[in-house]
Amino acid sequence: MKTDDRIDFSSLDPTGDPERFEGIVRSIGERAAAELAARRARSDVFGEISRWWRPMLAAAAITGIISIGTLTQVEPNAPMLASREVGLAEAIGVPTQLAEWVRSDEAPTTTELMLSLEDES
Repeated sequence: MKTDDRIDFSSLDPTGDPERFEGIVRSIGERAAAELAARRARSDVFGEISRWWRPMLAAAAITGIISIGTLTQVEPNAPMLASREVGLAEAIGVPTQLAEWVRSDEAPTTTELMLSLEDES
């Protein structure tokens, strides 16, 4: 049966009796005081790190397992990308051979120098 009468929820209002309500709030605060003090004591940096240690270790383990799984699926015969990094000299347009001679302690021979100049033109 459907009715349009409103339900009176005033008996459920905790602030209906202000003295009783304040007593409940006070008793909850007193019971929680010890736990709140313990939480405040643990709220330093080392307490936070120690609390996150296990979840971080689990995340690292999962990441490692996924990485190993991915690396086992990579084709070992795939062509490697350039293994040598491009230095500043190469980036600004200095020929690679000349940059290598500058980095090394050995001076190029006249023949090497002439061959490198012919290759660049």
